[in-house]
Amino acid sequence: MLDRSSPGRDLTSFTLPEFGQLLATGDAWEPYQLLDRHGLRIEPVAVYFKDLLAADTPATTLRSYGNDLLR
Repeated sequence: MLDRSSPGRDLTSFTLPEFGQLLATGDAWEPYQLLDRHGLRIEPVAVYFKDLLAADTPATTLRSYGNDLLR
């Protein structure tokens, strides 16, 4: 239960560190790449995305999954 009498946490200056990024490639055969903090493609994720594409999964799902993996 929330304690409404306490001031709570100030999250206005909170920043989440970035450890990678999801890159939109514009390529229909590899629409997204998940990159590590050094800008290198993460190969196991690339294989996973290719499996999803082979199963006729829309690119928007790959984008969603890629963003989930970044969390």
